[in-house]
Amino acid sequence: MTRTGTIGMVAAATAVGLSGAVMAAGTDDAIRQIDELRQQNQELAAKVAKLEEVASKDGEWLTEARAADIRGIVQDVLADADSRASLQADGATAGWNKGFFLGSSDGTFRLNVKGQVQFRWAANFRDVPDSVSGQTEKNYGFENRRTKLTLAGHIIDPSLTFEVKPVFNRASTSISSGAQTLSNRDVVGSIEDIWVQKGFGNGFSIRAGQFKAPFLREELVSSSSQLAVERTLVNDTFTTKFSQGVQVEWEQDMFRIQGFYGDGLRANRVGPTTGSGALSDYSGAYLSDFQTNDTDWAFAGRAELKLAGQWKQFRDLTSFRGEELGVMLGLGAMGQSLRPNTANSAGVEDMFGVTGDVTVDFGGANLFAYAVYRQVGLNSAVSTRGGGTDDSLEQFGFAVQGGFFVTEDLEIFGRYEFGDTDSNKFRTASLLADGESNSIVTAGVNWYPMGSSNTGIKWTTDVGFALDPVVDFNSSGGNWLSDQTATGAATQDGQFVLRSQIQLSF
Repeated sequence: MTRTGTIGMVAAATAVGLSGAVMAAGTDDAIRQIDELRQQNQELAAKVAKLEEVASKDGEWLTEARAADIRGIVQDVLADADSRASLQADGATAGWNKGFFLGSSDGTFRLNVKGQVQFRWAANFRDVPDSVSGQTEKNYGFENRRTKLTLAGHIIDPSLTFEVKPVFNRASTSISSGAQTLSNRDVVGSIEDIWVQKGFGNGFSIRAGQFKAPFLREELVSSSSQLAVERTLVNDTFTTKFSQGVQVEWEQDMFRIQGFYGDGLRANRVGPTTGSGALSDYSGAYLSDFQTNDTDWAFAGRAELKLAGQWKQFRDLTSFRGEELGVMLGLGAMGQSLRPNTANSAGVEDMFGVTGDVTVDFGGANLFAYAVYRQVGLNSAVSTRGGGTDDSLEQFGFAVQGGFFVTEDLEIFGRYEFGDTDSNKFRTASLLADGESNSIVTAGVNWYPMGSSNTGIKWTTDVGFALDPVVDFNSSGGNWLSDQTATGAATQDGQFVLRSQIQLSF
């Protein structure tokens, strides 16, 4: 019953009582009864108001409780739906954070998926004498230089990390002017990185598997983070590349030390093949079985001192606008003793190398320079051009490069490289041409179409000119071809290369 109805009933009862009192007892009694009834009426009205107030509050509490219950039920249903959609009871996570990832909700397992595609057009121009057959002066065409897929992450806990990187190297095609002949190379599928690493705290970690041995900084920086289209020919000749073994690392705020022990280290064009005087490659232990290891021992190591900046900014060889000043010095060393077996066709007994480098990031400009030296010992003395013999080579090289952002997303750069394999002394009557030195100037431009804050797309164009004949240092991977003629006649200088490459990283 409402408050108005209650008060009406009380008023009706009061009226009936009042008429009866007047008729029965007179005016004084009637007045007294009226006062008593008025007081009772006021007390009843107060009680009714109190009851309505309590009832109103009770109604609100019941409504809020019911709403809270409903919200709880909805949340439980949504959580159950998420776990069922992920096909995992504990609810896996997935998304994009500088790359695609999958992970467990508690963070114990994570898989990062990254990729790299480099599509390139290249043109090579060199002088070839009319008397020489089998070589062309103009070569140009497209190639998928690199296609890589990286699977990395951690298992059990974030301190136990892994990486597996399948790669598909270029299928090289080139069209020669005039005859319009087409040469093809099969696509080569392989795996570069295959390793597991355990961190023990305080910057100390151990890695086991296949990875790049810690020696040349230019090689250790990813191909996706170089300044030019391709690394230098000095790097291509002196790099130790990938090997199988174990690495110990200790990283602190200002310094980092890495030590490697494992199978053979790759060494490109290290020594002469007995009798012909030509240089040969030693491929090392890339994806090799244990019984095919051609080294008695192989070591490599690096020490880096960071004078300014953050370690992560030295993962590339450029410096974007807005980055803080970064300065890093590096020293590296390598050595290996090779077994005199048929796999070691280069006739090399041992080799030792050292390198030093400096990297400076100015925040919109960059500078990088390094030098490398390698001594190669041969299994036996080899005839030299002067009529004597020699059983070693003293090889060296250096490179200097720098870049500058003229706008937020447009960078210009230049580079000079020089190297010497000390091989001319072994070029006897069967191979008269000189070819031990390398001297190349390169200039180009990097453009980030989506802005420098998004480096997923990068377009690089550069041109290189060889001041010396390209012989020992030729590399089709860098689009440089040999100036060495098939007949052993004098080499030609003046070769130059034009390259333009679009890179997608994700």
